[in-house]
Amino acid sequence: MDANTGQCTSEKQSYTGSLAPLSEEVSHEVYYPDSGSQVKRDNPAHAHAHRHGQQHVHHPKRNHALAERAVGDMVVATIDGQVVSWVNNYGGPGASPNTADAQPIAQTTLATSLGTPSQAPSPTTTPASSGPVNPFPQDEGSDGGSERWARQAYFNAEAGSSNGFTFLNHFGGTKGMPGTADGGPAFGASLSYASSDGKSAAASAQTLGNKMIEDDVEIIVLSDKPCEGSSCGYTRPGGVAYHGFAGNSKLFMMEFSMPRSGKTGFNADMPAIWLLNAQIPLTSQYGTNPKCSCWTSGCGEFDLFEILDTGNFRCKSTLHMAPAGGSSDYFRRPEKSTIKAAVLFHGANQAAHIRILDNNNQNFDESLEADVVQAMTKENGNSGRSSVFRLASR
Repeated sequence: MDANTGQCTSEKQSYTGSLAPLSEEVSHEVYYPDSGSQVKRDNPAHAHAHRHGQQHVHHPKRNHALAERAVGDMVVATIDGQVVSWVNNYGGPGASPNTADAQPIAQTTLATSLGTPSQAPSPTTTPASSGPVNPFPQDEGSDGGSERWARQAYFNAEAGSSNGFTFLNHFGGTKGMPGTADGGPAFGASLSYASSDGKSAAASAQTLGNKMIEDDVEIIVLSDKPCEGSSCGYTRPGGVAYHGFAGNSKLFMMEFSMPRSGKTGFNADMPAIWLLNAQIPLTSQYGTNPKCSCWTSGCGEFDLFEILDTGNFRCKSTLHMAPAGGSSDYFRRPEKSTIKAAVLFHGANQAAHIRILDNNNQNFDESLEADVVQAMTKENGNSGRSSVFRLASR
């Protein structure tokens, strides 16, 4: 990346594994309006947090607004070349949606757990924070079947506590804050430490506050392991850079809600939670030169819960990579109360599972038994509570 010319050069990179390239380091992204209270990452014996990447001009995730349609009209959208459709039951802010075909979902509090099955002396062992190129070792062959998954990172907004996570946004190098804006619009501002409300940069790492993330605010969640030398691959010189969460098997658990903001207009009231290849935010997530981002070549984005148009109640899940994947299925937007959800990357069965959990029975403990995690891969007939993305081995 040449900051003087705004030009970039790159080379092809091969990857292998049943969940590649999402087995690489990924980041956790949250976009307004969203209220998150817990995040946890687990790993059978070891753990990784997520964020994956290379350079990426993350198609400003809020540019997916659909043309207005009347209630009952058929909506057809093309997502990464795949045509999906559904009947519009949303009549705009203030209207009562027809929920006859809505798939139940719950509401807010954010908790994420990531993990990679491996052997360890105790379920709470934390990997060393210095030394190895990848501080989160992975075991491609294990599915964690006999392992306990240890919590590696945790955030609780209500308690004001965070361990293992770093909260970032895109104001690097502005107003004297850490990071860089070298390269101008071609690269966009680098990552910066996020203020407690997420709306501005901070001079050092802050814990996200216990309040709703407002419209047009985006938070990037990485681990607390700083990139040293080339341990994260290429990163912006002078930028704020932390490792993401790697592993062919990893688990993110979250409790969150998506209350309506009541706002209208471009990108208004369109919350989202998603994962990115960490190289995208570490290089150029919102620059104007697409050659400076690996997003255009399919290095990986996984939309977990995304509202595609203002005020809608459907949370869509979509893979943006090669190949892409998505459907007309959706989760019900959690507007008035929180839901607990798990996102499990399961290397053994070559699938990524999104599952709505039982709010009363599922806790975000320091460890999870293997059978609890394994149960997240089973279909139990609860319509609207799970989604499976099965990937082909490469």
